[in-house]
Amino acid sequence: MNETDPMGPHRYLVVEGPIGVGKTTLVHRLARIARARVVLEIFEENPFLASFYKDRDRYAFQTELFFLLSRFRQQQQLAQQNLFSQVTLSDYLFHKNLIFSGVTLLEAEWNLYLDVYEALAPQVPRPDLVILLDAPLDVLLERIAHRGRSYESNMDPDYLSSLVSRYRREFKIYKDCPVLHIDTTNIDPRSQQDLALILAEIALTLDGHRYLSR
Repeated sequence: MNETDPMGPHRYLVVEGPIGVGKTTLVHRLARIARARVVLEIFEENPFLASFYKDRDRYAFQTELFFLLSRFRQQQQLAQQNLFSQVTLSDYLFHKNLIFSGVTLLEAEWNLYLDVYEALAPQVPRPDLVILLDAPLDVLLERIAHRGRSYESNMDPDYLSSLVSRYRREFKIYKDCPVLHIDTTNIDPRSQQDLALILAEIALTLDGHRYLSR
């Protein structure tokens, strides 16, 4: 690890992955080392989220549209800042809107949603690196239960499984920036040893896709 520049050449890094995989934990750990600016998704403000977990079909469109506009506003604020003045770390990628909406929305809803997404996406800054966290379904369900968020208590394993599959499929063909794909089943960023391993891989991921597992 380069002590003077622990993120290597990357100035704007995004940590992504399905629900419960540990995105925000890794962002905070990396930010502490890099003295980075942190941009976190404001999911608690979505007034439809709790209802969505109880009745996905009824509340999917409202939930996804609220997230889309909320993320866009946050990304616009980020774009107005100097992304190269310091390292910036975020726990979501704007592209995740397509991943979640592709799982939850009906065809007619999806077509309308896609029109809005495509109008907004070109105005969103691209990261230098995506760190994609992955884990098997049973591991994710255990982590979700452990963190104990009330609105996630009704999490449908089939919904989460669909998200995991969609993430893997989308990022196999993702080409907007380099991708470091980490299987977190046996890699814990709270461990100093594992964090050092992740940092070494970040510095090496300059193009294409790299994969890290244990």
